[in-house]
Amino acid sequence: MTQGVTHRRMYDSVRWRKARRMWLAEHPVCAMCAMHGRTTAATTIDHIKPHDGDYDLFWSMDNWQSLCATCHSGIKRQQEHHGYSQAAGIDGLPLDEGHPWARK
Repeated sequence: MTQGVTHRRMYDSVRWRKARRMWLAEHPVCAMCAMHGRTTAATTIDHIKPHDGDYDLFWSMDNWQSLCATCHSGIKRQQEHHGYSQAAGIDGLPLDEGHPWARK
């Protein structure tokens, strides 16, 4: 069985659907939007540290955050692929202190 199949099985389980529903009911606002003063409904549970199939990390609620679809599919994905967020403020400056432009 490949790792991708294992991941899908974890996300397709009844246990995950119940946990997701409960988590989002208790944490309904996108964590990333909230850091920037916006209130956006969360639709996704994000694993802060990628679990890469690690069962314990997958189920660790300390590793979960609520995100909206835009942040999860955009900002978070960029962070995981590039090592920093490419998001910018209204002034055009990077919001992520780890962005190469912001490094001193």
